[in-house]
Amino acid sequence: MDETKFLELADAELNRLQDAIESESDDAECTRSGNVLSIVTDDGPEVVVNIQTPMREIWLASLRGGYHFRLEGGVWKERRTGETLEARLRAAMKP
Repeated sequence: MDETKFLELADAELNRLQDAIESESDDAECTRSGNVLSIVTDDGPEVVVNIQTPMREIWLASLRGGYHFRLEGGVWKERRTGETLEARLRAAMKP
Protein backbone atom coordinates (compact mmCIF):
# COMPACT_ATOMS: atom_id res chain seq x y z
CA MET A 1 0.00 0.00 0.00
CA ASP A 2 1.41 3.38 -0.90
CA GLU A 3 1.82 6.14 1.67
CA THR A 4 -1.06 8.28 0.39
CA LYS A 5 -3.57 5.42 0.61
CA PHE A 6 -2.28 4.39 4.03
CA LEU A 7 -2.64 7.92 5.41
CA GLU A 8 -6.15 8.20 3.99
CA LEU A 9 -7.24 4.93 5.64
CA ALA A 10 -5.46 5.57 8.94
CA ASP A 11 -6.84 9.11 9.21
CA ALA A 12 -10.35 7.81 8.52
CA GLU A 13 -9.91 5.24 11.31
CA LEU A 14 -8.80 7.84 13.85
CA ASN A 15 -11.77 10.03 12.87
CA ARG A 16 -14.14 7.06 13.22
CA LEU A 17 -12.76 6.16 16.64
CA GLN A 18 -12.98 9.76 17.85
CA ASP A 19 -16.57 10.12 16.64
CA ALA A 20 -17.59 6.82 18.27
CA ILE A 21 -16.01 7.68 21.62
CA GLU A 22 -17.43 11.21 21.71
CA SER A 23 -20.93 10.04 20.82
CA GLU A 24 -20.95 7.11 23.27
CA SER A 25 -19.20 8.54 26.31
CA ASP A 26 -19.94 11.68 28.30
CA ASP A 27 -16.81 11.28 30.40
CA ALA A 28 -14.26 10.94 27.58
CA GLU A 29 -12.40 13.89 26.14
CA CYS A 30 -10.72 13.44 22.77
CA THR A 31 -8.05 15.76 21.44
CA ARG A 32 -6.67 15.43 17.94
CA SER A 33 -3.38 17.00 16.88
CA GLY A 34 -2.33 15.94 13.41
CA ASN A 35 -1.80 12.19 13.41
CA VAL A 36 -2.22 11.85 17.18
CA LEU A 37 -5.49 11.19 19.00
CA SER A 38 -5.39 11.56 22.80
CA ILE A 39 -8.26 10.25 24.90
CA VAL A 40 -8.77 10.97 28.58
CA THR A 41 -11.67 9.69 30.66
CA ASP A 42 -12.79 10.92 34.07
CA ASP A 43 -11.86 7.66 35.79
CA GLY A 44 -9.46 6.00 33.36
CA PRO A 45 -5.92 6.50 32.14
CA GLU A 46 -4.91 8.54 29.12
CA VAL A 47 -4.72 6.61 25.87
CA VAL A 48 -2.79 7.85 22.85
CA VAL A 49 -3.43 6.55 19.34
CA ASN A 50 -1.13 7.67 16.56
CA ILE A 51 -0.37 7.01 12.93
CA GLN A 52 3.08 5.60 12.18
CA THR A 53 3.50 6.24 8.47
CA PRO A 54 6.94 4.62 7.94
CA MET A 55 5.68 1.35 9.47
CA ARG A 56 2.20 1.60 7.87
CA GLU A 57 0.72 1.03 11.33
CA ILE A 58 -1.46 2.68 13.95
CA TRP A 59 0.05 2.55 17.43
CA LEU A 60 -1.84 2.66 20.73
CA ALA A 61 -0.10 3.53 23.99
CA SER A 62 -1.61 3.30 27.46
CA LEU A 63 -0.62 2.30 30.97
CA ARG A 64 -1.46 -1.26 29.93
CA GLY A 65 1.18 -1.28 27.22
CA GLY A 66 1.92 -0.42 23.64
CA TYR A 67 0.25 -2.06 20.65
CA HIS A 68 0.86 -1.94 16.91
CA PHE A 69 -1.99 -2.39 14.43
CA ARG A 70 -1.89 -3.20 10.72
CA LEU A 71 -4.74 -3.11 8.27
CA GLU A 72 -5.77 -6.68 7.39
CA GLY A 73 -8.87 -7.34 5.33
CA GLY A 74 -10.26 -3.90 6.11
CA VAL A 75 -9.76 -4.28 9.89
CA TRP A 76 -6.97 -2.78 12.00
CA LYS A 77 -5.49 -5.76 13.89
CA GLU A 78 -2.73 -5.97 16.48
CA ARG A 79 0.17 -7.65 14.76
CA ARG A 80 0.97 -10.09 17.60
CA THR A 81 -2.46 -10.94 19.02
CA GLY A 82 -4.90 -10.25 16.19
CA GLU A 83 -7.05 -8.12 18.53
CA THR A 84 -8.82 -5.23 16.82
CA LEU A 85 -7.82 -1.62 17.42
CA GLU A 86 -11.28 -0.70 18.65
CA ALA A 87 -11.41 -3.59 21.15
CA ARG A 88 -7.97 -2.75 22.55
CA LEU A 89 -8.83 0.95 22.75
CA ARG A 90 -12.02 0.27 24.70
CA ALA A 91 -10.15 -2.04 27.09
CA ALA A 92 -7.39 0.55 27.57
CA MET A 93 -9.95 3.23 28.48
CA LYS A 94 -11.32 1.25 31.42
CA PRO A 95 -10.08 2.07 34.93
